[in-house]
Amino acid sequence: MFKNSARQALALELLKRHARISIVHRETAIPKQVLREAYRELHGRSPSPGALKYSTQGLARNLRKRKAVTLFAVCFQTVEYQSRAGHIQKVIIAFDIYKMFCPDSPLDFSEAWVVARDLMAKQIEVVRCPHCGSAVLIKAREDVSERCCVCKATL
Repeated sequence: MFKNSARQALALELLKRHARISIVHRETAIPKQVLREAYRELHGRSPSPGALKYSTQGLARNLRKRKAVTLFAVCFQTVEYQSRAGHIQKVIIAFDIYKMFCPDSPLDFSEAWVVARDLMAKQIEVVRCPHCGSAVLIKAREDVSERCCVCKATL
């Protein structure tokens, strides 16, 4: 009984943050139709249709979005090092901290979940710019020259 109520509470927390139904289903195993109905009841409209972006690189195509993704990645890594919570709870905490600092950010919860997943899978990493010390998000497995979003120096 408690396990079921914990899954429902987690689903509600994710739906409050407008998480994609596919993410909520993956994290809670609650049927998608039930989640769609709960989303409609909670927000007064249907959940957003369309596919989830499946890579951080696809999310960070323009400079504004790249800065947002990088800042969230730093928030997530900080929470990851300081918290013993489960993975999805860390994403929720990091996203809430991120939104506290950047309430008008273009990054939504589902995109933040993708960034956290890619960080955990070591497909991306955050490094420091050797010139200005700013955080820079890079692909972890490729030898691609990246540029710092702050000083524009090549890493």
